[in-house]
Amino acid sequence: MPIISDAGGVAARVGFKFQDHIAAMYVLEMLSDRRIKQVECETSDDIAILRSRKSGEAVEYIQVKTTDGNSKWSLTEITHRSVKGQPTSLIEKSLLCDNGVPDATFRLITSRGPNSSLAILAQPVGARDPLGDIDRLATNLHTKYKTTISANGRDLAYWARNTQWEVHSSSDAVMMRNLQSISRLAEDRGANPTNSHTKEIYNDLLRIVGDAASAPRSNADAKVITHAVATAWWLGKVEETQNWQRSTAKPYRTRGEKFFIRVHEFREDVSRRYASGYDAQYERRVWRGEKLARYLADWVPEVSLKASELPEIDQLNLRRKLEEGFRAIQADRGLDEHLLLGETLLHAVLRHFFASEPIACKIFHRSPSGDKLTKNAHIVHSSDGDQIWLGRTHLFQGTKWDEMLDRATSDLDEALRTEILVEERDIILQLREPQHLLANSLEDALDRGSPIDVLLEVLCLPILIAYESAVLGAGHSTDYQEKLRLEVEERANSLLEALPDSLIEVQVHVFLVPVLELNVLIEQFATLVGLDAVP
Repeated sequence: MPIISDAGGVAARVGFKFQDHIAAMYVLEMLSDRRIKQVECETSDDIAILRSRKSGEAVEYIQVKTTDGNSKWSLTEITHRSVKGQPTSLIEKSLLCDNGVPDATFRLITSRGPNSSLAILAQPVGARDPLGDIDRLATNLHTKYKTTISANGRDLAYWARNTQWEVHSSSDAVMMRNLQSISRLAEDRGANPTNSHTKEIYNDLLRIVGDAASAPRSNADAKVITHAVATAWWLGKVEETQNWQRSTAKPYRTRGEKFFIRVHEFREDVSRRYASGYDAQYERRVWRGEKLARYLADWVPEVSLKASELPEIDQLNLRRKLEEGFRAIQADRGLDEHLLLGETLLHAVLRHFFASEPIACKIFHRSPSGDKLTKNAHIVHSSDGDQIWLGRTHLFQGTKWDEMLDRATSDLDEALRTEILVEERDIILQLREPQHLLANSLEDALDRGSPIDVLLEVLCLPILIAYESAVLGAGHSTDYQEKLRLEVEERANSLLEALPDSLIEVQVHVFLVPVLELNVLIEQFATLVGLDAVP
């Protein structure tokens, strides 16, 4: 129940008024100040604030005025009685609100400031010289209306000594202040609402204070916003913000720690042919195969979980979410450790070196087209425009590189069949979660009604080959990286030269990853992700 009588009039309210923004400001202040017990809207005064103090409860009566004009408020204006012989001046109506809690103060909030005769009221109450300007003003006001006394026995001299004048230039200025308060309060709770969501929260708060101000006298409780009610509302908004953040989070902005170094890079922009080579490096003269397996295993949850599942991972469910990703891998009998290793390698290279975003979680998708479809589908953003990268992987053991070339080029040739590209596009549209991806310019390319030629314009076919390296097999040497660069360059060139003419329409990027013993790497990786390695 209001601790102040419901004597104030309830004006007709159209839209969001200056007073609503001021009331909202105090509700937001109440959220961070536990001493504020409640905010009342249009009870005794426009706004009333009940605070708890060591000495007991205290109330502050607030009048909000937005009268037209450019001139500053004058003594004549605040003492003018609208009804002659009746205590109807601004200062009298403010004083006469003092009829409840004994400890009372007053505040005037206006869009125009006071003139020199009233300037002392704009100074903090505690900073005023009690025998200076405030004493003269208090005496003047009391002398003018000696008989105006509040129900608690206070006169206009008391009012002057206990009134703070506050100026806010406009509703927009108060709104901007309140929006900043919402952002700060949310940050204190670990939330980070978007600009649009902050405005939604604020509009809801304006609705709450507007409803309180518009509530009839017969429903006095509806005119009060308590600390408990405001806090419950705010915690709900924080949870809503956190849920919204999870539902729209961009989980692929993190690129992971550096592991590989690039030992080869080839660019041919005219023909759109590119090649890169990556080395896992030696450590203490031992090739980092075991660490490579662990590095790739760290990527498996991202490979196996959807974009919408990644933002749900926190310190409380981290283990469970990781286990879910590994269980999904283990349960898929069509996904062996060879395939998973290759796809994870490509995924890691694209994510770290090209800041890609996986456009769809395709690792588990099954299709009648089988291995003709890719498992890696990524968006790569660049200054030249956004692209769709549909990647393919091969693990090569042995010395018959020409057979590897035939298999890889045939695979790429198959990837450009129109029916395969149509199915690739359909799968992406079926599985993608665009709310978790950065804005891109690929809608036309992914439109089912567009010719497949539109997709070809933004398509890149990355092909990753992890192969057993003769250089690494010879052991560590001080110049091994130069030898490795030459080996990678030779193999990359041979693959680019073998590409069929049918691929002239699209960009092709070759990735080569030399390894020491492929079977050992597969076994280590399979053990880490819970798969039984097959020699």
